[in-house]
Amino acid sequence: MTNLRLDDLYCMTAHIYGDRNSTRPKEATFAHFVEVCGMLTVHERGKRKEGFGLTDALCKALGWYFPLLAKMRVASVEDLVFRKYPLVCPYCREAPHNDLVCKQVRGTEATLNHNAVRAAARENWQRRPAGLDEWRNMFQRIYPRNLQDGSRSIIALLEELGELGEAVRVFDIHPEYFLGEAADTFSYLMAIATEHMLREVRDGNTFSLEQEYIARYPGLCRQCGSRVCICPAIPSATIGRMAKELRIGPDEQPFAQDPRDFSTKGATAAQTVLERFGGYAAVAQQLPFDRGDANNALVLLCLKLADAVEATNQGLASTLRSEAVRIGANLSPAGSPNAALDVKSLLDELRTGWRELTEEKQQAIKATGGLVEELGEILDTVRVLFIAPNPIASSEPLNLGDEQRAIRQAITTSASGAKILIHDLPAARVNDFRTTLLRQEFDVIHFSGHSDKDFLCFEGEGGSADPVSIDAFAQAITPYPVKCVVLNACSSIASLTQPISPITIGMDASIEDDAAVEFSRGFYDALASGRDFARAFNEGKSALRLAGHDDSLVRMISVP
Repeated sequence: MTNLRLDDLYCMTAHIYGDRNSTRPKEATFAHFVEVCGMLTVHERGKRKEGFGLTDALCKALGWYFPLLAKMRVASVEDLVFRKYPLVCPYCREAPHNDLVCKQVRGTEATLNHNAVRAAARENWQRRPAGLDEWRNMFQRIYPRNLQDGSRSIIALLEELGELGEAVRVFDIHPEYFLGEAADTFSYLMAIATEHMLREVRDGNTFSLEQEYIARYPGLCRQCGSRVCICPAIPSATIGRMAKELRIGPDEQPFAQDPRDFSTKGATAAQTVLERFGGYAAVAQQLPFDRGDANNALVLLCLKLADAVEATNQGLASTLRSEAVRIGANLSPAGSPNAALDVKSLLDELRTGWRELTEEKQQAIKATGGLVEELGEILDTVRVLFIAPNPIASSEPLNLGDEQRAIRQAITTSASGAKILIHDLPAARVNDFRTTLLRQEFDVIHFSGHSDKDFLCFEGEGGSADPVSIDAFAQAITPYPVKCVVLNACSSIASLTQPISPITIGMDASIEDDAAVEFSRGFYDALASGRDFARAFNEGKSALRLAGHDDSLVRMISVP
């Protein structure tokens, strides 16, 4: 007996190959480990490498397993393995394991009761194995092997290498996955060692994995004879050990000289394939977005709308496609609830694009059905806050009812009347306005009442007039995603040089009640027909002219 614990062998191997291992990325160390595990399959399939047997392959696999753990900064192999295999199977928590119970547990949500396994590890810690042979014996007691098992352990190891590869890939973000897969990998290496031992005993030989390992790693590197390996990065003895060459002729050039060739040729090929599938929208439902129906619908709508506006607004199309990728990529960790996505800015972008489409294109997108259709209806809806203060003390009471009726008539007579939703704020006081903005979001804020170039007139106590500066009114709106502000009041825009919202419409001088009504009628006729705000403004001016009013009083300021 050597009296060496498993952690002693681990630390020894990590020390011998530490300098070499420190310069490699973790993926390179893992690749070398996979290579030597491949040697185990070679011998299992009956192929014999001259001077290199299954015992050599087993020891070599451990010789790279230990440096891989060291590369990942694992403090103790004993702790890593025993935390998952505390003298019992972690699934049924029995030894030998209960195959029937394990089959019922595996693949369910309760695959592994971490708390129960952790408790067993604490309880049995002092009884854990010491040397390498004792660890192999522990796994033999938990998962008995016999000569009839054939290649079961080798096949299981190959599957485990795939899982370990994933754990290496995500290690920097989720190191906990590596711990579990590394423990499983060790268990399969021990199973292969046990099956090899059984064959050796059958043939009248003895076998100690610990003794064989120490013979090959006797406290130094046997290739260079150094206590700390100084072998070249790619020792000549390892070339062609597993890989088979395909010779390159003097006039052949199988490798690209300029990596940018892949980008140029690849982009062209990708566009060709995408067009054959019908563009982004056609493949949207096949993309790996699995955050639920609502987010799938958002992704699909983004891609369809991007296709529809591509010819007229490439910038918006690119933004919408980026948003689709953002929604799909924003996944929560497995087993935890999906976090809510912030889609307010996305909805603003969708509404902008939606307004650029003809009604025919809008209907084509909504014909997709399901939640896409419902989202389309939401985009169709223009939410209007209609503020109508009319102080009793005013010297010239306004007939605001006519304007409200004209707007509602525009909505009800339009084939798309449901596209406008009006929230009335009659006899509006300043606090009514402020708290309404807190509770709801609006696309349009429409003020109809008394004003001059500096103030808007709200109602005060007892119906008195309460003047509010246009600057204060604008600052109250700024935090909210309002698209258009309509100040249908005398001289309301005369002093403005910057818009309150992306589009601000108002009057440069006094305007008669019936003229204000006609402008609103034309403006909302256009909105109810699916036109954008700029088109609606022009329609309002047209209504003014047709009714015999001066349309030069009305002005629109927009964000450049």
